[in-house]
Amino acid sequence: MPHSIFAHLRANAVGYVALFVALGGSSYAAVRLAPGSVGSAAIAKSAVTHAKLAANSVGTANVANHSLRSSDFKSGTILQGLQGDTGTSGLDGLKGPTGAAGPTGPAGRDGSASIGARARLAGGSVSAPHGASTSVPVSGGTWTQAAGELDFVAGSVTLHTPASCTGSFGNSLVISVDGTPLTFAAAPTVPASTTLTIPLVVGTLAEPNGGTSHTLTASLANSCTKSGEDYSINGVSVDAVKIG
Repeated sequence: MPHSIFAHLRANAVGYVALFVALGGSSYAAVRLAPGSVGSAAIAKSAVTHAKLAANSVGTANVANHSLRSSDFKSGTILQGLQGDTGTSGLDGLKGPTGAAGPTGPAGRDGSASIGARARLAGGSVSAPHGASTSVPVSGGTWTQAAGELDFVAGSVTLHTPASCTGSFGNSLVISVDGTPLTFAAAPTVPASTTLTIPLVVGTLAEPNGGTSHTLTASLANSCTKSGEDYSINGVSVDAVKIG
């Protein structure tokens, strides 16, 4: 048996050496090639070598020849799209929490009102003849206005108009405070021979620096010019209203 192996190696020594060289001295060189196996010449012929790789590789010249250049592109037309529709409004946000209560403000001034005086016609009806200013007596027309107090004078007069009035202008019941005219109620001439209640224009007494006493008086000015063109005063109701 050893003799046959030695004889085989001696007969194929050249083949074994060529195979070892082709495989680069690797461990495969030690593998025994059986009869009928691929020989070293066939392996060398089909092996991949540097020359074969170089002949079949893609070079920079090939890439350059097949690449797109800027000259290959043409300028195109840019189309502007249509404006889109406006979107719907968003929903209202949630209501925020209630804020904390602010500090309490200072107390306001007392706004209560009171009656300082009630002036009323004293006695019966009073006749106010033409062409004269007739005093109309009243009672209860005295009061005191406190410092810093605003007072108003308001009320009405009830009178009977004359049957006629010639040359009349500005007939009125005049209300005076401390002898100075403050307000009035117009005394109309129509309708004739009629009893009417006429409101006074509201008069104002400004705030004094100190307490001030007041007296209210009334008179009717009749500018009619003929006899019998007289007024009758049937009622006077005037109040001094104190604010402060």
